[in-house]
Amino acid sequence: MLDVTATEKVEPTEPRESASASPALRVAVATRDGQRIDLHFGAADSFWVFDVDSDGPRLLEDRQIVQHALSETEDKRETIYRMIGDCAVLLVAKIGVTPQEALAKLGVEASNAHAGKDVVAALQDLYAAKIAARQDAPIDATEFRLLHAMLRVADLDRSIDFYTRRLGMRLLERREHKKNMFSQAYLGYGEDQSGMTIELVANWMRDEPYVPGDAFGHIAIGVNHITRLCDRLAAAGVPMPRPPRAQRHGESIVAFIEDPDGYRIELVQAPQPAAALALEDAPQSQP
Repeated sequence: MLDVTATEKVEPTEPRESASASPALRVAVATRDGQRIDLHFGAADSFWVFDVDSDGPRLLEDRQIVQHALSETEDKRETIYRMIGDCAVLLVAKIGVTPQEALAKLGVEASNAHAGKDVVAALQDLYAAKIAARQDAPIDATEFRLLHAMLRVADLDRSIDFYTRRLGMRLLERREHKKNMFSQAYLGYGEDQSGMTIELVANWMRDEPYVPGDAFGHIAIGVNHITRLCDRLAAAGVPMPRPPRAQRHGESIVAFIEDPDGYRIELVQAPQPAAALALEDAPQSQP
């Protein structure tokens, strides 16, 4: 653990010589006192920044958001994006899809995969995983499977009626997302979602009809060891607009990548009980 308490001033350590042939990995961490990764992205007032190499993590500074704001009226998120733009990774307890994708566009991988963990241990594990990902060994896909293909539709009830009455599919699940203002349904030929399904999404705020080019959303693939897989994909230069992120309430870990033509592929790993518990323990951001 870092020998720094919450009341002590954080001082950067001196640069050190490293025997590592790989460059240091710069990582920002949302932490209260440097001991655990325990802050929501929106609740953090500062981010601890480390350089990590084979010798372990070295604390550079505790970057205060207020000190980096261009003005009192600058949006807090914009300040953070600029403030940690030199980092390759951001470790948080929780983060929403919007800031995660915004950071990904800047080349910063925001992840809640280490939520609740000891900072030093997490940084060491992260560095080891990134180094291992550079080894271009064959992917073990023995447990991978296609999950669903997503289509955007203008009228969800009409589409459900078509796929059930005309094509004999079953309606397996339907959800209404009031916060994000869309409806979602899964249909298929099995008793549950263990087989390939179609995901239909109707956005409440869209009035104009879709055309085939913008109606397609993504295909989904069920995977295991999603963080390891995404590290390897990133090392190979595969675009990743949304790095791995644990969903709320202990649901699956999800990431999005792009194929050579720019089509999105959703990677989904089944829930991990230990990770779900860590997410529930993380403090929420203030409204």
